[in-house]
Amino acid sequence: MLRKLFYVFLAVLSLIIVGSPALAYFPEPPGRGGDPHSTALNVEAWRAHPVLPGEGLACLAQRSGLSWETLARANGVLHPGNLSHVVDLRLPNPATSAKVLAARQGETSLELAARHNLSSWDVIRYNPQPLYTGAGVALPIPAEPTPCLPYPLVSVELTRQPLVRGQTSVLIVETAEPAACEVAYAGQIAPCYALDATRLYALIGISALAEPGEYAIEVQVQARGLDTAWQTPLTVTPGRYGFQFINPPPALNALMDPAVMGGELDYLALWRVVRTPERLWELPLGFPLPFRAEISADYGARRSYGGMVDGYHSGIDYRVGTGVSVLAPADGVVLMAERLVARGNAVLIDHGGGLITGYWHLSRIDVAVGQRVTRGEAFAAVGNTGLSTGPHLHWDVWVNGVSVDGKQWLEADGLGMAFPSVAP
Repeated sequence: MLRKLFYVFLAVLSLIIVGSPALAYFPEPPGRGGDPHSTALNVEAWRAHPVLPGEGLACLAQRSGLSWETLARANGVLHPGNLSHVVDLRLPNPATSAKVLAARQGETSLELAARHNLSSWDVIRYNPQPLYTGAGVALPIPAEPTPCLPYPLVSVELTRQPLVRGQTSVLIVETAEPAACEVAYAGQIAPCYALDATRLYALIGISALAEPGEYAIEVQVQARGLDTAWQTPLTVTPGRYGFQFINPPPALNALMDPAVMGGELDYLALWRVVRTPERLWELPLGFPLPFRAEISADYGARRSYGGMVDGYHSGIDYRVGTGVSVLAPADGVVLMAERLVARGNAVLIDHGGGLITGYWHLSRIDVAVGQRVTRGEAFAAVGNTGLSTGPHLHWDVWVNGVSVDGKQWLEADGLGMAFPSVAP
């Protein structure tokens, strides 16, 4: 302690005598990183960092690879516990790393730079040799400093950003101690689920009808009876969706009554609020049929039924014959199993952790509400019931009650992260 006080006294005395020189000599206390005797820092070459509300010297120093004592002395901060009066701090320039990808056919350095929003000179500097199809190309990645988060938050990460509407991202929240959290985004409120003792995740599902633009994800963390709030940005892009004009036979006109369609949507909304904490699913989800089938109508397509009802396709239609088995894509519990007016024989399976899957137009239902199903188990058969013009399986995927594109869930890295295995 006496040695540390002596170092601080020397540093303050040097600042009084020589001010803030471009090349400063600071004694670095042993065990705090850097040389145990001295460190020369070119402070003038550092960048100016506007101090944001809530940022502390300890976090900024850790992010810069320095001890807080060194950063305080380099900036002449006499009260490191209070930065409310500090407008700017000098911080070391962030390092730059690189990523490697394959060049496309006929791609030039200028096209690479435009595609990745980089300077063409930077691309050429990293890749001085001529490009050819499939050549490994190194692209600079400026290091993005992590924000200084309030305790107990350690990090907040979004796996997919920007997010195409209709897609799913995962918010990963790491905390310094066990905690609980809840997120709010785009009019949705969703709980976080545990990955391990100090990491939680929340599924961020965006509807295909959401307005593209900038959103905020509000993160509320509870630990030791204290609430901590944080915001992280979410960018939603439009994506591309087709249009379908469906002309059902006259016998089905009654099913297209807007009152009937609206009433069924209201009924399904009752199930969309279900949130079961225990996660029973793993990525990738299993395919819901015994074999890969052609998609006859994709997720997100805008639809008109004979010009009477406009909307969008909330799931994926697989063209397959009546009687083919429908398989559970993951373990789960049957949430609903009954005949609906427009969707015909329908089943909802709750897989926990924010995920529910739905199956419409079935010819047969072989399970009851509350029954446990296992991944790959046959629980129903493909049909042509309800508002349907031919046998097919309609497969819906709900994330926190929002219908999203199920194809993303059939890929091992579709959500941008590897989830730990579900305990048997």
